[in-house]
Amino acid sequence: MSTKRGLFAVSLAAAAWIMLTSGLTASEELDRAKDLYRSAAYDEALTVLEALPTAAAAAEMREAREYRVFCLVALDRKDDAKKVIAELVTSDPLYAMSENEASPRVRTMFTEVRKALLPAVAQRSYADAKALFDAKDPRATAAFDRVLVLLRDPDVAGNPGLADLATIASGFRDLSKALAAVPPPAAPAPAPVATAAPAPAVPTPSPALRVASSSPIVPAVVISQTLPVPQIRDEREWNGELEVTVDENGRVATARMTKPIHPVYDQQLVRAAMTWTYRPAQRDGMPIEFVLLLPIHVDTRPECTDRGSSRPCREPAARKQD
Repeated sequence: MSTKRGLFAVSLAAAAWIMLTSGLTASEELDRAKDLYRSAAYDEALTVLEALPTAAAAAEMREAREYRVFCLVALDRKDDAKKVIAELVTSDPLYAMSENEASPRVRTMFTEVRKALLPAVAQRSYADAKALFDAKDPRATAAFDRVLVLLRDPDVAGNPGLADLATIASGFRDLSKALAAVPPPAAPAPAPVATAAPAPAVPTPSPALRVASSSPIVPAVVISQTLPVPQIRDEREWNGELEVTVDENGRVATARMTKPIHPVYDQQLVRAAMTWTYRPAQRDGMPIEFVLLLPIHVDTRPECTDRGSSRPCREPAARKQD
Protein backbone atom coordinates (compact mmCIF):
# COMPACT_ATOMS: atom_id res chain seq x y z
CA MET A 1 0.00 0.00 0.00
CA SER A 2 2.83 2.43 0.91
CA THR A 3 4.53 1.69 -2.42
CA LYS A 4 1.32 2.52 -4.33
CA ARG A 5 0.91 5.77 -2.40
CA GLY A 6 4.50 6.67 -3.16
CA LEU A 7 4.04 6.01 -6.86
CA PHE A 8 0.83 8.05 -6.90
CA ALA A 9 2.56 10.98 -5.18
CA VAL A 10 5.40 10.82 -7.70
CA SER A 11 2.99 10.74 -10.65
CA LEU A 12 1.00 13.64 -9.20
CA ALA A 13 4.13 15.72 -8.74
CA ALA A 14 5.27 14.80 -12.24
CA ALA A 15 1.94 15.87 -13.74
CA ALA A 16 2.11 19.21 -11.94
CA TRP A 17 5.71 19.75 -13.11
CA ILE A 18 4.81 18.88 -16.70
CA MET A 19 1.92 21.32 -16.63
CA LEU A 20 4.08 24.14 -15.28
CA THR A 21 6.95 23.54 -17.66
CA SER A 22 4.87 22.84 -20.75
CA GLY A 23 2.91 26.06 -20.51
CA LEU A 24 -0.43 24.28 -20.94
CA THR A 25 -3.47 26.12 -19.66
CA ALA A 26 -5.95 24.64 -17.19
CA SER A 27 -8.44 24.28 -20.02
CA GLU A 28 -5.95 22.33 -22.13
CA GLU A 29 -5.06 20.08 -19.18
CA LEU A 30 -8.75 19.45 -18.59
CA ASP A 31 -9.16 18.42 -22.23
CA ARG A 32 -6.19 16.07 -21.85
CA ALA A 33 -7.76 14.50 -18.74
CA LYS A 34 -11.00 13.96 -20.67
CA ASP A 35 -9.12 12.18 -23.44
CA LEU A 36 -7.41 9.96 -20.86
CA TYR A 37 -10.78 9.15 -19.28
CA ARG A 38 -12.32 8.27 -22.64
CA SER A 39 -9.40 5.95 -23.33
CA ALA A 40 -10.04 4.23 -19.96
CA ALA A 41 -6.78 5.56 -18.46
CA TYR A 42 -8.61 6.47 -15.24
CA ASP A 43 -5.62 6.67 -12.90
CA GLU A 44 -3.69 8.92 -15.31
CA ALA A 45 -6.78 11.11 -15.80
CA LEU A 46 -7.13 11.49 -12.03
CA THR A 47 -3.48 12.50 -11.75
CA VAL A 48 -3.97 15.28 -14.28
CA LEU A 49 -7.29 16.43 -12.77
CA GLU A 50 -5.92 16.60 -9.22
CA ALA A 51 -2.94 18.64 -10.42
CA LEU A 52 -5.11 21.39 -11.88
CA PRO A 53 -4.45 24.74 -10.15
CA THR A 54 -7.10 25.86 -7.66
CA ALA A 55 -7.05 29.26 -9.34
CA ALA A 56 -8.68 27.79 -12.45
CA ALA A 57 -12.03 29.21 -13.56
CA ALA A 58 -15.06 28.05 -11.59
CA ALA A 59 -16.58 26.32 -14.62
CA GLU A 60 -13.34 24.42 -15.24
CA MET A 61 -13.06 23.35 -11.59
CA ARG A 62 -16.67 22.16 -11.64
CA GLU A 63 -16.04 20.09 -14.78
CA ALA A 64 -12.80 18.75 -13.29
CA ARG A 65 -14.69 17.55 -10.21
CA GLU A 66 -17.28 15.95 -12.47
CA TYR A 67 -14.63 13.95 -14.32
CA ARG A 68 -12.96 13.02 -11.05
CA VAL A 69 -16.28 11.44 -10.06
CA PHE A 70 -16.43 9.57 -13.38
CA CYS A 71 -12.90 8.21 -12.87
CA LEU A 72 -13.45 7.27 -9.23
CA VAL A 73 -16.67 5.41 -10.01
CA ALA A 74 -14.94 3.60 -12.87
CA LEU A 75 -12.21 2.56 -10.41
CA ASP A 76 -14.90 1.44 -7.92
CA ARG A 77 -13.72 4.02 -5.35
CA LYS A 78 -17.27 4.83 -4.24
CA ASP A 79 -16.45 6.61 -0.97
CA ASP A 80 -13.98 8.94 -2.70
CA ALA A 81 -16.52 9.59 -5.46
CA LYS A 82 -19.16 10.57 -2.88
CA LYS A 83 -16.74 13.03 -1.27
CA VAL A 84 -16.16 14.76 -4.62
CA ILE A 85 -19.93 14.82 -5.27
CA ALA A 86 -20.36 16.49 -1.89
CA GLU A 87 -17.84 19.15 -2.97
CA LEU A 88 -19.84 19.69 -6.16
CA VAL A 89 -23.15 20.06 -4.35
CA THR A 90 -21.72 22.33 -1.65
CA SER A 91 -20.05 24.67 -4.13
CA ASP A 92 -23.05 24.74 -6.49
CA PRO A 93 -26.27 23.34 -4.93
CA LEU A 94 -28.23 23.72 -8.18
CA TYR A 95 -25.68 21.82 -10.27
CA ALA A 96 -27.02 18.76 -12.12
CA MET A 97 -25.06 15.94 -13.75
CA SER A 98 -25.16 15.85 -17.54
CA GLU A 99 -27.22 12.94 -18.85
CA ASN A 100 -25.02 12.81 -21.96
CA GLU A 101 -21.75 12.50 -20.04
CA ALA A 102 -22.69 10.73 -16.80
CA SER A 103 -23.66 7.07 -16.71
CA PRO A 104 -26.90 6.00 -14.94
CA ARG A 105 -24.74 4.60 -12.12
CA VAL A 106 -23.03 7.95 -11.61
CA ARG A 107 -26.30 9.90 -11.80
CA THR A 108 -27.92 7.60 -9.22
CA MET A 109 -25.03 8.08 -6.81
CA PHE A 110 -25.08 11.85 -7.42
CA THR A 111 -28.82 12.05 -6.69
CA GLU A 112 -28.48 10.05 -3.45
CA VAL A 113 -25.66 12.25 -2.14
CA ARG A 114 -27.40 15.45 -3.23
CA LYS A 115 -30.69 14.55 -1.54
CA ALA A 116 -28.85 13.82 1.69
CA LEU A 117 -26.91 17.12 1.59
CA LEU A 118 -29.50 19.60 0.31
CA PRO A 119 -31.41 20.14 3.60
CA ALA A 120 -28.21 21.21 5.38
CA VAL A 121 -27.14 23.29 2.37
CA ALA A 122 -30.54 25.04 2.35
CA GLN A 123 -30.31 25.79 6.08
CA ARG A 124 -26.79 27.17 5.66
CA SER A 125 -27.83 29.27 2.64
CA TYR A 126 -30.70 30.72 4.69
CA ALA A 127 -28.33 31.52 7.58
CA ASP A 128 -25.99 33.33 5.17
CA ALA A 129 -28.89 35.31 3.70
CA LYS A 130 -30.19 36.20 7.17
CA ALA A 131 -26.73 37.42 8.18
CA LEU A 132 -26.74 39.76 5.16
CA PHE A 133 -30.23 40.94 6.13
CA ASP A 134 -29.17 41.63 9.73
CA ALA A 135 -26.19 43.59 8.42
CA LYS A 136 -28.57 45.61 6.17
CA ASP A 137 -26.62 44.38 3.15
CA PRO A 138 -28.56 44.97 -0.12
CA ARG A 139 -27.40 41.56 -1.37
CA ALA A 140 -29.81 39.94 1.11
CA THR A 141 -32.72 40.02 -1.36
CA ALA A 142 -30.80 38.05 -4.00
CA ALA A 143 -29.54 35.65 -1.32
CA PHE A 144 -33.09 34.90 -0.13
CA ASP A 145 -34.15 34.44 -3.77
CA ARG A 146 -31.45 31.77 -4.14
CA VAL A 147 -32.70 30.05 -1.00
CA LEU A 148 -36.25 29.96 -2.39
CA VAL A 149 -35.05 28.54 -5.71
CA LEU A 150 -33.17 25.84 -3.83
CA LEU A 151 -36.20 25.00 -1.67
CA ARG A 152 -38.31 24.48 -4.82
CA ASP A 153 -35.84 21.90 -6.13
CA PRO A 154 -37.53 18.47 -6.59
CA ASP A 155 -34.86 16.80 -4.44
CA VAL A 156 -35.80 18.91 -1.42
CA ALA A 157 -39.30 20.28 -2.08
CA GLY A 158 -41.05 17.43 -0.27
CA ASN A 159 -38.89 17.61 2.87
CA PRO A 160 -41.31 18.34 5.76
CA GLY A 161 -38.53 19.78 7.89
CA LEU A 162 -38.05 22.64 5.43
CA ALA A 163 -41.72 23.57 4.91
CA ASP A 164 -41.58 26.49 7.35
CA LEU A 165 -38.20 27.66 6.05
CA ALA A 166 -39.72 28.58 2.66
CA THR A 167 -42.33 30.77 4.38
CA ILE A 168 -39.70 32.45 6.52
CA ALA A 169 -37.28 33.02 3.64
CA SER A 170 -40.08 34.47 1.49
CA GLY A 171 -41.06 36.87 4.27
CA PHE A 172 -37.52 38.10 4.80
CA ARG A 173 -37.01 38.42 1.04
CA ASP A 174 -40.05 40.70 0.81
CA LEU A 175 -38.96 42.61 3.90
CA SER A 176 -35.44 43.13 2.53
CA LYS A 177 -36.96 44.48 -0.70
CA ALA A 178 -39.10 46.90 1.28
CA LEU A 179 -36.17 48.06 3.40
CA ALA A 180 -34.01 48.56 0.30
CA ALA A 181 -36.67 50.88 -1.14
CA VAL A 182 -36.69 53.11 1.96
CA PRO A 183 -33.92 55.77 2.10
CA PRO A 184 -31.74 55.53 5.22
CA PRO A 185 -32.56 57.97 8.04
CA ALA A 186 -30.41 61.05 8.47
CA ALA A 187 -29.52 60.16 12.05
CA PRO A 188 -30.31 56.78 13.63
CA ALA A 189 -32.28 56.85 16.86
CA PRO A 190 -32.33 54.24 19.65
CA ALA A 191 -34.90 51.52 19.05
CA PRO A 192 -38.03 51.96 21.18
CA VAL A 193 -39.48 49.07 23.15
CA ALA A 194 -42.90 47.71 22.27
CA THR A 195 -45.41 46.27 24.71
CA ALA A 196 -48.14 43.74 24.09
CA ALA A 197 -51.33 42.63 25.77
CA PRO A 198 -50.91 40.03 28.57
CA ALA A 199 -50.58 36.43 27.40
CA PRO A 200 -51.29 33.12 29.16
CA ALA A 201 -48.94 32.23 32.02
CA VAL A 202 -47.95 28.93 30.38
CA PRO A 203 -46.51 29.44 27.82
CA THR A 204 -45.62 33.12 28.26
CA PRO A 205 -44.55 35.52 25.45
CA SER A 206 -43.02 38.91 26.22
CA PRO A 207 -42.30 40.94 23.04
CA ALA A 208 -39.40 43.28 22.43
CA LEU A 209 -39.13 45.51 19.35
CA ARG A 210 -36.23 45.00 16.96
CA VAL A 211 -36.85 47.85 14.49
CA ALA A 212 -34.91 51.11 14.50
CA SER A 213 -36.11 54.33 12.87
CA SER A 214 -35.47 58.05 12.94
CA SER A 215 -39.21 58.69 13.41
CA PRO A 216 -41.27 57.72 16.47
CA ILE A 217 -42.94 54.35 16.07
CA VAL A 218 -46.32 53.37 17.45
CA PRO A 219 -45.82 49.66 18.21
CA ALA A 220 -48.08 46.88 17.00
CA VAL A 221 -50.80 45.96 19.49
CA VAL A 222 -51.98 42.41 20.07
CA ILE A 223 -55.51 41.59 18.87
CA SER A 224 -55.23 37.81 18.86
CA GLN A 225 -52.18 35.95 20.18
CA THR A 226 -53.31 32.53 21.40
CA LEU A 227 -50.53 30.09 22.12
CA PRO A 228 -51.07 26.35 21.62
CA VAL A 229 -51.18 24.05 24.64
CA PRO A 230 -47.85 22.19 24.80
CA GLN A 231 -48.21 18.51 23.87
CA ILE A 232 -44.93 17.52 25.50
CA ARG A 233 -44.52 14.48 27.73
CA ASP A 234 -41.40 15.71 29.53
CA GLU A 235 -42.18 17.48 32.80
CA ARG A 236 -39.80 20.43 32.92
CA GLU A 237 -39.35 24.12 32.08
CA TRP A 238 -38.21 25.57 28.76
CA ASN A 239 -37.22 29.10 27.76
CA GLY A 240 -37.40 29.75 24.04
CA GLU A 241 -37.64 32.66 21.67
CA LEU A 242 -39.94 33.33 18.71
CA GLU A 243 -39.47 36.03 16.07
CA VAL A 244 -42.56 37.29 14.21
CA THR A 245 -42.84 39.89 11.48
CA VAL A 246 -46.15 41.78 11.52
CA ASP A 247 -47.06 43.29 8.13
CA GLU A 248 -48.86 46.54 7.34
CA ASN A 249 -52.22 44.76 7.60
CA GLY A 250 -51.53 43.43 11.09
CA ARG A 251 -51.03 39.86 9.94
CA VAL A 252 -47.96 37.75 10.71
CA ALA A 253 -45.85 37.54 7.56
CA THR A 254 -43.11 35.32 9.00
CA ALA A 255 -42.52 33.39 12.19
CA ARG A 256 -39.48 31.41 13.24
CA MET A 257 -37.92 30.01 16.39
CA THR A 258 -34.69 31.88 17.13
CA LYS A 259 -34.28 29.78 20.29
CA PRO A 260 -35.98 26.38 19.93
CA ILE A 261 -37.97 24.83 22.78
CA HIS A 262 -38.96 21.33 21.60
CA PRO A 263 -39.25 20.05 17.98
CA VAL A 264 -42.95 19.18 18.36
CA TYR A 265 -43.97 22.37 20.15
CA ASP A 266 -41.80 24.58 17.91
CA GLN A 267 -43.83 23.49 14.87
CA GLN A 268 -47.12 24.02 16.74
CA LEU A 269 -46.00 27.47 17.87
CA VAL A 270 -44.87 28.62 14.41
CA ARG A 271 -48.15 27.43 12.84
CA ALA A 272 -50.16 29.19 15.55
CA ALA A 273 -48.14 32.40 15.18
CA MET A 274 -49.05 32.60 11.49
CA THR A 275 -52.71 33.01 12.56
CA TRP A 276 -52.11 35.81 15.08
CA THR A 277 -53.40 39.31 14.38
CA TYR A 278 -52.29 42.72 15.55
CA ARG A 279 -53.14 46.37 15.17
CA PRO A 280 -50.36 47.38 12.73
CA ALA A 281 -47.40 49.43 13.94
CA GLN A 282 -47.28 52.98 12.60
CA ARG A 283 -44.70 55.55 11.70
CA ASP A 284 -45.87 59.07 10.85
CA GLY A 285 -49.45 57.78 10.83
CA MET A 286 -48.73 55.10 8.21
CA PRO A 287 -48.78 51.35 8.90
CA ILE A 288 -45.37 49.67 8.71
CA GLU A 289 -43.88 46.22 9.09
CA PHE A 290 -42.85 45.45 12.62
CA VAL A 291 -40.55 42.75 14.02
CA LEU A 292 -41.18 41.33 17.47
CA LEU A 293 -38.90 39.08 19.47
CA LEU A 294 -41.02 37.02 21.86
CA PRO A 295 -39.41 35.11 24.73
CA ILE A 296 -41.57 32.02 25.37
CA HIS A 297 -41.66 30.26 28.73
CA VAL A 298 -43.13 26.75 28.88
CA ASP A 299 -43.62 24.84 32.12
CA THR A 300 -45.13 21.36 31.74
CA ARG A 301 -44.56 20.28 35.33
CA PRO A 302 -47.68 19.54 37.40
CA GLU A 303 -48.64 21.94 40.18
CA CYS A 304 -47.06 21.18 43.54
CA THR A 305 -49.56 19.47 45.86
CA ASP A 306 -47.43 17.13 47.96
CA ARG A 307 -44.45 18.76 49.64
CA GLY A 308 -42.91 15.39 50.36
CA SER A 309 -42.93 14.26 46.73
CA SER A 310 -39.65 14.13 44.78
CA ARG A 311 -41.48 14.58 41.47
CA PRO A 312 -40.67 17.90 39.74
CA CYS A 313 -43.53 20.37 40.14
CA ARG A 314 -44.32 24.07 39.78
CA GLU A 315 -45.82 26.51 42.23
CA PRO A 316 -49.53 27.22 41.65
CA ALA A 317 -50.16 30.54 39.94
CA ALA A 318 -52.06 31.90 42.97
CA ARG A 319 -49.17 31.07 45.29
CA LYS A 320 -46.69 32.80 42.96
CA GLN A 321 -48.74 36.00 43.08
CA ASP A 322 -48.73 35.92 46.90
